[in-house]
Amino acid sequence: MIKIVKQAAASIVTFENVSRFNAQTSLSVKQEIIDLYNDSNVVIINLLGIKFVDSAGFGTFISILKIAKERNGRLLFCNISREVQDLFEIMQLHIVFELFESLEDALASC
Repeated sequence: MIKIVKQAAASIVTFENVSRFNAQTSLSVKQEIIDLYNDSNVVIINLLGIKFVDSAGFGTFISILKIAKERNGRLLFCNISREVQDLFEIMQLHIVFELFESLEDALASC
């Protein structure tokens, strides 16, 4: 379901064969993403291919961000589809999260 690659100072999470980040998807990957902060201060979630995030998905993102901040880490997002970007903005979460157009831009911020 997810692929994790360590590059530079970051762990990059990419979803494979997933177009919706919903309750089912988020529960299965939440702890795995949180555990990345044991080895890395920066986690980049590459949303390439994700077309929809539901409230459980955004709740998972918020939970991960809370853990990141407790561990002096960062949570970044990149390759966000227009549909998902609109959801971030409707919920005013584009103010809370670090959002980048591309993986390269996210890595450059590290």
